[in-house]
Amino acid sequence: MMTRDEWGATCQAVLDASVPGTHFSPFEIADVGRRIESVRLQAPPIPLLDNALRLIEVLEWVRSESRVAPVLVNSFYRDKYYNAACGGVPGSIHTMLAAADIVKGDTSPEEVQELLEQHPDADKFGIGSYSNFTHLDVRSYLGRTAPARW
Repeated sequence: MMTRDEWGATCQAVLDASVPGTHFSPFEIADVGRRIESVRLQAPPIPLLDNALRLIEVLEWVRSESRVAPVLVNSFYRDKYYNAACGGVPGSIHTMLAAADIVKGDTSPEEVQELLEQHPDADKFGIGSYSNFTHLDVRSYLGRTAPARW
């Protein structure tokens, strides 16, 4: 099992090599050690970082398109136990390091969804608007049916 420090160093090295200058940190991707009651978030398997890199490319695009507010991550990776503890659905794409729930400054979730629809690869995504965040996933890269909207 990887420690928080090991996760941070390993993930940062991958980010530096693959997405230089990214605005996302290892602990936004997986806040290893974060707790919901007695359940502690574990580090994701390193091979899943390829999914995260695809997602980060889209999130960087969202950030660059409006140039106003940063993209804040509410939830990115969840191991299956943490996912269950926070009420996530079984088999959630979050457990594959391929989904993020985001907030973009003063932009409504519906406006973020509209922006994501303009992405050149929007037909490969799952995009959903909730009352206070927008869900984005790169489901087609996992072999799941895309697009998906809600």
